[in-house]
Amino acid sequence: MRYGEQIFEINVSLDGLDLAAPGAIPQIMERFHRRHEELYTYSIPDQEVVMVNARLTVVGELPETAAERASSPRRKHAQVRPRRHGRVYLDRWQQVPIFDLTNLAPGETMEGPAIVEAPTTTVLLRRNERASVTRLGWLDIQVASGDGEHG
Repeated sequence: MRYGEQIFEINVSLDGLDLAAPGAIPQIMERFHRRHEELYTYSIPDQEVVMVNARLTVVGELPETAAERASSPRRKHAQVRPRRHGRVYLDRWQQVPIFDLTNLAPGETMEGPAIVEAPTTTVLLRRNERASVTRLGWLDIQVASGDGEHG
């Protein structure tokens, strides 16, 4: 939040505030003015207040979907074939395998250096790193310690 003419924002905690209560907005504004005064030794209660961002955290456990239950590992810790190879710079130029995450099954693993591509992200595995596909289709990346052991 910030005052209208300011170019910087401050975080204002809304912990314990009932956002559905009729007086929630005035309480949010009051918390902003109080936080501004804590940080900068003054507040301007008559000034317009702008809410720039709202962040929230949700903690819970979702039930397993039918698709997640149906996806069982094809091969436990199986080494997979890359879709193609590409050139990357990791202390020097080198050819590395490039995997398509959408075509990998749970339990399949890749050793670095390698690249794993997906529609929303690209993951670089460095030397001594290993990635395994979880039963939910995520990557579990293990980084080797100084002695070469994965942990």
